[in-house]
Amino acid sequence: MFRPALVAAVGLVMAGCSTPKIWPFYKKPKPVPEAVHEVDLANPDGSAASYPQYWKRNTLVIDLTGVSGTGTVAARLPPDTTWPVRVAVRVMPGSVEQIEVVGEERNVLAVSREGTLPIDLEFVPSVYRPTTGALYINWGYMPQFAEVVLDPEQDAVSPTEAPQPAGAAPQDPDSAESSSASDIVAPGATAAPQDSPPPGS
Repeated sequence: MFRPALVAAVGLVMAGCSTPKIWPFYKKPKPVPEAVHEVDLANPDGSAASYPQYWKRNTLVIDLTGVSGTGTVAARLPPDTTWPVRVAVRVMPGSVEQIEVVGEERNVLAVSREGTLPIDLEFVPSVYRPTTGALYINWGYMPQFAEVVLDPEQDAVSPTEAPQPAGAAPQDPDSAESSSASDIVAPGATAAPQDSPPPGS
C-alpha cells in the first residue's frame, strides 16, 4: 500500500527537478559564439596560428584575448574570397598597450587598461580593400619618445654678443674692455681723423 505512494512521490519530485527554471531572477546565459574560419592566420615563422575567429553581426572578430607582451600574426585572405565589411580584434584590457595593423595603410589602436571584460577594437576601413592579400597585426608596448635636453653650456651664445664669422676665434672679453674710448663713435658721427706726425719728424 505504501509502495505505490512512495513511487508517486518520487516521480513528482523528479518531475519538479526537470522543469525549466522560471524564477523571476533567473537569467538565461548568452550562447557561446560559434567559431569560424574566414581568414588564414600565420605566425612569423610561417606556421599556422590558432587564434579563434567569430562573427559579431557583420564584423569578423579575431580573438587575441590570450596574448600579452609583444607579438605578431598575419591574417591572409583565402583564394577567391574577400574581406568582410568590418574586421576587429578582441583583447583584454591591460594585456597589451597597443594594436598595430598594417595593410593598405598603418593603423594603431590604443588598448585601455581599465575594465575586466574583453574589448573589441575595430580596424578603420581604409586599412584594407576587399581583395587585400594580408593584414599584419602586431601587439606590444606603446613607444616611448625620449625628451631631448640641451646642455646649457654647449654652444652657449650671449644675446648681446655679435655673431662671429665661421672659423673666427672668439673675442676675448678683456681685450674688448681695453679698447680706447676714442675708438667708440656715437651713432651718426664720423670718426675723428688720427693726428699724423709733422713732416720730417
